[in-house]
Amino acid sequence: MRYLPGTVIEVEDGRLQFGFANLSPLFSATKGLTLSQICEIAGIEPTTVQNWIKRGWVAHPENKRYAENHLARIIILGMLRGAFQLERIAVILRFVNGSADDRGDDIIPDETLYTHLCRIIDAVETARLTEPDGVRAAIEKDIADYAEPYPGAREKLTAALTVMTMAYIASSIKSLAEKMCDETIGN
Repeated sequence: MRYLPGTVIEVEDGRLQFGFANLSPLFSATKGLTLSQICEIAGIEPTTVQNWIKRGWVAHPENKRYAENHLARIIILGMLRGAFQLERIAVILRFVNGSADDRGDDIIPDETLYTHLCRIIDAVETARLTEPDGVRAAIEKDIADYAEPYPGAREKLTAALTVMTMAYIASSIKSLAEKMCDETIGN
């Protein structure tokens, strides 16, 4: 069993490639999720999400309900904060999708962006890739069918996914090193 990146949700082997589709059923019977549900899934505190909304990094919920795009954005922010300062993650997300409150300037929906990240992470971990060229090749293969909304969008998406994937790898290595330190040397 593995965890869906950026969540506390366990997924069976082979399910990581489905990315956000693993979470979509949570929305099918509701008109969105509550803040407490979002936080439980992402393993973060409500004040953290509220802070991200105030800073404009996450769109405001509608009627205190969070949609799929909210959850995807929150998960991405959470999964990358082990490697980057939050302001830097926000810059990356703006680079790809502009303002969090305006979906019209997105080059890719946040849910799809998260799914690409999950598939790329799965490919990178399976092949044990850590070099930028290998990561970039995995990204290019994964987004081969991406339809650009305007010329140059593919390059922006590739650049952002490369940075996000490398940050995820760095965060994973850091966590492993800390675990090894605790086990062998102690606190």
